[in-house]
Amino acid sequence: MSDTITYIFQVGSGAEHRFDIDLDRPAADGALPDWTLLEKDKCPNCPLPAKPGARCPAAADLATVVEKFSALASIENVSVRVVRSEFELHKNTDSQTALSALMGLILATSGCPILSRMRPLAHMHLPFPEETEVVYRLVSMHVLKAFLEGTTADLKALESFFADVDTLNHAFARRIKRAVKQDAGINALVMLHSRSMLASLSIDDNLEKIRTWFQQKQTN
Repeated sequence: MSDTITYIFQVGSGAEHRFDIDLDRPAADGALPDWTLLEKDKCPNCPLPAKPGARCPAAADLATVVEKFSALASIENVSVRVVRSEFELHKNTDSQTALSALMGLILATSGCPILSRMRPLAHMHLPFPEETEVVYRLVSMHVLKAFLEGTTADLKALESFFADVDTLNHAFARRIKRAVKQDAGINALVMLHSRSMLASLSIDDNLEKIRTWFQQKQTN
């Protein structure tokens, strides 16, 4: 599969915004806004050293998207196309839903040592998943990682990961609030947070549902 995923937004005004996301891109550099400074609203569980001038890698990668849609209301309708070399997906939706998908992809492929644990999923990116699909993909990634490392998969480690993401999201939301004028960006982040929390709370229930998919149906 291609290592670049393109998101193309068309807003109600007719303006079009294109984002080519290189999944293996280098760290963002150049002129970055102050809200990307690591020391400001640094996540309490961030393992990165707060050196003078250091940037939050997740914030630095999101800077262009956040500032482009800073004045966009979350309920505004947008048309979004997600393009890979293998397929193209189109969806008409509200701006917060569309931005949530794009932001999730960027965060998972950023240099953030917490969120980059989801990088394998980003390489198989499919936007707009529903709850059971999120659980299926996360658990599958977790089990496959353990298999490749020759270790035993323990779902308790997933619970620890969700706890780390929850802590991160609260701090990161404060960071984004300082960068936007309207609520599309912050609500997109809230949607990402809500999706991960729902997945964490419903792993057992969804695994029971998924279990039935593997059970052979009896025929008369």
